[in-house]
Amino acid sequence: MSVTIKKIAELAGVSTGTVDRALHDRGRVDPKVARRIKQIALELDYRPNSVAKSLSNRKRNIRITVILHIQNSNLYFDDVQAGIRKCQEEIKDFGITVDILPCPDYSVESQLSLIDQAIDQGANAIVIVPINSPLIRDRLNSLHAEGFPVVFLTNIIEDTEYLSFVGCNYELIGEITAGFLHLLHPGDGKLLLFSPSFQMYGHTLRAKGLRQHLETEYPHIRLQGTYEIAGDDIQNYQITKDALTRFPDTDLFICPGAYSRGNLKAIEEYGFYQKAQIICYDYSDEIGAEIQKGNICATITQCPQEQGYTAVKILFEYLTADKEPRFKNHYIRSRIIVKESICEMEQIKEEYQ
Repeated sequence: MSVTIKKIAELAGVSTGTVDRALHDRGRVDPKVARRIKQIALELDYRPNSVAKSLSNRKRNIRITVILHIQNSNLYFDDVQAGIRKCQEEIKDFGITVDILPCPDYSVESQLSLIDQAIDQGANAIVIVPINSPLIRDRLNSLHAEGFPVVFLTNIIEDTEYLSFVGCNYELIGEITAGFLHLLHPGDGKLLLFSPSFQMYGHTLRAKGLRQHLETEYPHIRLQGTYEIAGDDIQNYQITKDALTRFPDTDLFICPGAYSRGNLKAIEEYGFYQKAQIICYDYSDEIGAEIQKGNICATITQCPQEQGYTAVKILFEYLTADKEPRFKNHYIRSRIIVKESICEMEQIKEEYQ
């Protein structure tokens, strides 16, 4: 495997930008540090790649704007932003600015305004969590036609052009969930699905993959109801309470665990921790604690930190080295987290702190 600037930076205990400046004699590096960096590069037989070469010649002061679809605190997007900030830290010495713009929850008008704001402020590219709306679709298609690079992050919308999508393969995750439910409950089962907003088209695809795979492969598990929950815990508690009253014989649940405390609170209060099996999507410390207690069987995490990091990294390489994304759809591999693998999540969180 070829040696990278990142590896040299890790060994030297400096940033990648410092390594770049030292190797190309651009000044602003302590001479002792520069000598150590060059010695490490020599010992590792480092050879500059095309990205590094182009960085030494290109204009700096590149601006990448990240536009979210939510404004309120959200554990999932806290992790996404941790990945963004990690990449931001790595590339800042190359003159790259990364701005994160929150959007009032699922507000199409606000997201359109933020796109215009980013361009007016000189953004060279946009990372966006696109809201599923024809207005957003048309605006993004116009940007693509103008040659403006846009990367979709964690969500995708139909009939829309983009440079690259970074996120999970939602339909496949739905199918994997169906298979895992079968392993947990090989006999007849009655399932309730609680999903985050279907204004995120990915959630629609995930529910579709789950439903179709249950019907074709595991018909003994019956999906009794699908409930769309919001970002408000009180409202989600009431939605869940009504569902449990309607379907008291439910013995399987799928919940967006890291997204809604209200949803799980109702399930707990109605005694379903003891008499049902629960799978969640995404990870939080609270979900990990419930897995440890045996109240939740597992969670399927979509590696949000890696998603945030990769989206910005793709644009960095595209803008500085004309490097086309390797994949049109850059699917981040998901993990099924059970009690025995929670330690992996702690390691990931440490990596992105």
